[in-house]
Amino acid sequence: MIATVASLTWRNLRKVSRTPQIVFSSLIQPIVFLVLFSEVFRSIERTAGFPQGTSYVDYLVPAILITSIGTSSVQAGVGIAVDLNTGIIDRFRSMPIRSEAVLVARSLSDLVRSAGQSFLLVLVATAFLGFRFHSTLPEILGVFLIVWFFGWAMSWLYIAVGTMTRDVETTQMAGFIITFPLMFASTAFVPSSGMPGWLQAFTAVNPLSQAIDASRALALGWPAAAQVLQALIAIAALALVGMALAVIGFRRSRS
Repeated sequence: MIATVASLTWRNLRKVSRTPQIVFSSLIQPIVFLVLFSEVFRSIERTAGFPQGTSYVDYLVPAILITSIGTSSVQAGVGIAVDLNTGIIDRFRSMPIRSEAVLVARSLSDLVRSAGQSFLLVLVATAFLGFRFHSTLPEILGVFLIVWFFGWAMSWLYIAVGTMTRDVETTQMAGFIITFPLMFASTAFVPSSGMPGWLQAFTAVNPLSQAIDASRALALGWPAAAQVLQALIAIAALALVGMALAVIGFRRSRS
């Protein structure tokens, strides 16, 4: 099983490397978002509800890490939808390969790609926008682990969409429909204290907000134990739901 997953993961990564537009868009889009939002919302630093002594760039970068990896994870669903339509999955099924290995390999290859994206984003933010971590090395590592765990969980959700629809355009549209409402109805760009009451209630249970709050607290050196625990539970639940739906969709795709 492990050797099969490793082989299929490498196959997926090589396939992505031959599609430069995917690599380019997944790397450039979060940088564009970071630059735009850091300038458009910079004045929020001076509002009463914003954390005192915190620059907006330092506040924003953990959120961009989470939202960008969540958005780019749709490529995992697109990839499995393409494989289902090209016949490669039927070839895999004719081999002594467990179906779970195909799905796990798809999620891991997306994780590797997303990890490179997050490192590059932090380097750009540090070099050109003045971003700085205000925490210890273990807390910085914790930021990346939460970001990667969230991206991995989201990739399972999109893999489920890809196996159920077997359509690239539908999977891409689902990524837009799922990610953008969660992103803008979250604590990504502004504190929730200035939002209407009903939106604050939604933000509190939004898994995107929970992941952002945990990674932001770790990055800025704030007390983070409660946020990290809450985020890990929410992300784990999201991953389990995505896995279950992906397995169901993959089995139904035989017909």
